[in-house]
Parts: sequence; structure tokens; C-alpha cells
Amino acid sequence: MNLALVSCRSPFLDSDKIYPPLGLMYLESVVSQELPQFKTDLIDSYDLDKRPFEKYDIIGISIMTPQREEATKILDHIRKKYPTKVVIAGGPHALYYTYDLMNQDWDYIVTKDGERDLIKILKGEADSKLLSDNISASDLKKMPRPNRLKWSNFLADYNYSLQGKRSTTMMTGRGCPELCSFCEEARTNIKWASEESIDQEVQDIKDLGYEGIYIFDDLFAISTKMIKSYLKSIKKRDLIFRCNSQARYFTRNGDEMAKLLADHGCVEVAAGFESGSQKILDNVQKRTTIEQNYKTIEYARKHGIKVKGFMMIGLPGENLETIAETEDFIKNAGMDDFQLSIYYPYKGTQIRDNLERGKDDLIFEGEGLGAYGQKGGSTESVVRTSALSSQDLLRIRDELVMKYRPKSHLEKWNDKFFDTHLEDKNKLKVLK
Repeated sequence: MNLALVSCRSPFLDSDKIYPPLGLMYLESVVSQELPQFKTDLIDSYDLDKRPFEKYDIIGISIMTPQREEATKILDHIRKKYPTKVVIAGGPHALYYTYDLMNQDWDYIVTKDGERDLIKILKGEADSKLLSDNISASDLKKMPRPNRLKWSNFLADYNYSLQGKRSTTMMTGRGCPELCSFCEEARTNIKWASEESIDQEVQDIKDLGYEGIYIFDDLFAISTKMIKSYLKSIKKRDLIFRCNSQARYFTRNGDEMAKLLADHGCVEVAAGFESGSQKILDNVQKRTTIEQNYKTIEYARKHGIKVKGFMMIGLPGENLETIAETEDFIKNAGMDDFQLSIYYPYKGTQIRDNLERGKDDLIFEGEGLGAYGQKGGSTESVVRTSALSSQDLLRIRDELVMKYRPKSHLEKWNDKFFDTHLEDKNKLKVLK
């Protein structure tokens, strides 16, 4: 039997060959261990005119919400050319837009952790179209990790650079216990991989010639006790790394977290600061303070760690005053880089639930692409608040991007971007 695990293309990005599809690699490692009789391929490039799925009996497609149209194209192609092939939908879109997919001709929809459900499908033991297995923390520790050496040619197509060094991504755990009302991953317990499996995976990364790692967990730097063993694996291979954190955890014990990370090779931390307004942070149950956000940057930079802040406007309660506070933060906090987006109310978030009940200071103007970052540094605006229209939000976002020019996207914030988004780039409307 031949199995294809497919990563949908993302034509809305400047490049979709930055971060490899880790989820599919984890699935393949389980299939390889449990059902070695299956010949499994990872597919991330395809030309539907050349019938790329002809030789496969079962095709699993991982879908993020902005990729839903691409996934539908693949499904329609397979149904037209090979109506008897088994086609599986999985990934974040399957979890939060389940009922949309139920109206399409998928054989199976896997909504949560896919490892055991995929094995059931391959064995012919799946008892329903909709599968929803939530792997326990203890079971995750037993799961095999990707054999990166086996997929070295596949990984070679991905180009991620950290501080000028050839790097790749990995995950040490899944889940985020935070309550943020704008996030689909909120209120999920963190499940960690075993120390032994991570140690081997880091060794594979080193053996492939990589010099850096982006630890892609939603929230890695959450507990000094929990991450020390993982950090030792990285340090003894002389690798640098980047990770994600949150201000409350990062500053809980002064600069202890920053020092620990720096001592083990951390060169950059990415943090979801979201807003420079305490009012907005409270509105979305961020459970952080503006002071903690400032302290995060202070502690990190004290130990030589760069900070990239993820910021957004258009959250419930947003107005010109709260955006002015966000501009103050962008201007004065000392971030090395930032990304500024307009909030998109994905299904599965508390805000989206509130919108559908008419219980929030936010109006949803209809589904868009759903990608925070798009080609050429663009974004979209599909919400409005009681004080600001969707066009107001888009104009202000573009003005702030032009004014403060995030470093990681300098090549994107070019004259073409400005000419497209601003009528006259020489007449920047200052917010204050």
C-alpha cells in the first residue's frame, strides 16, 4: 500500500519553503514504526496536471485555514481522476472548521492528534468519518520522533536562517495553557516529548549540518525546570536557537529565564505582546501587563537575546487611543523586530464564539483568506470595532509598518508595498 502525506501549498506567501511540515513528519514516523509495510511519501510540491497522486492508495492532506481552497482543489482533482482512493483531511483547519469539511467528499476527517487515528484508518479499523483522538501526555512521550536523516533531501528544500546560520525547526511539546480569547490553541495542556527522543532528534539535526533551531512550540519558555534537559541537548551540540515565550512566564523569577536560555545558546525570543494597551490585554484575557512586556525585553537584551514581538490591532475595544498606546510600545519598548497584523477571528476562538452570539465589541465582515502574513508584507482586515472600520484598521496598520519598518521584512516593505497600500507615501498620517 502506498500512502501520501501532503502539505498544501501556500500561494499567498512569498515563500512556503521556510518551515518544514513537522506534523506530517511526526505522522510518518509513527506509520514507519507501526506499519512498515506502507510505503509513505511526504509531498509538498505537486502539479495536478501531472497526476501526482496516481500511485497512492491513501492520501492524507494537512490543512491550515488559509490553505482550504488549495485543499479543495486537491480533493476535487482526486475525486475526478481516482474516485476510489481514500482521502483524509487533517490539520488545524479540520479541528476548527469541521462542519465545513463534513460537507465535502472526504473519506475521513481527523480533528486532533493524528497519530493513532491515522493508524486506525490504515488498518481499516476506523469506525466513523469523523475521528478525534486526543493523545495523552504519557502516550506522547512514547511516540517516535521524525527520522530527519531519512528525509534529508526533503528537508533540504526548506530555507530557514537564524542569525545568518542554516537552521531548521523542531517541537518539544504541544499545547498552550493560556486563556487568550483570540487564539484557537488556548486552554490546552502542554504535553512534552521524552528527553531521550528530543536528544536524538537534536543529534540528527546536528548530523545534517544545521547550526540553529527554531523551537516551534506555542509556548516553550514556560518553566526553567521543564526545559533544562532539552536545553542541555542543544548546548552540547553547540547549536543556537530561537523559541517562543510569554511575558508572565519570562519575568516570573526576574531574569532567571533569560539567563538560562542565553547560557544554552538562545539568540532570539519571540513573544506575543499583542498590544501596548492594558485595556486590550485585559479584554482578551492575556493575563500579562505592559510592565511585564517591557521587562521581557529588558531581561532578554541584558543577556544578549534579541526579541521579536508579535503585535496586532483590531481586537475587541480597539480605538485610536489604544492604538496610540500600541505605537508607543513599538517605538519605545526596545524590540529588535516585530510583526503587526490585524486580528482575524478564526473559528475555535472565544472571540469568534462571542461574535456569533453578538456579545463582543467586534463586527466580523465575512471570511477572508485567514493568513496574518501575506505576499509583499500585506495583510487583510475583516473586522471592525465600534470606533474603527476595517479600512481604518488596514490604513493604520500600513502606516505603522511604513513608519517603523520591521527589520525581518525590510525587503518586503519596498516602494511597491507603499505605493499599493498608501495613496501618497510622502504624506504619512501620524496617529498622534
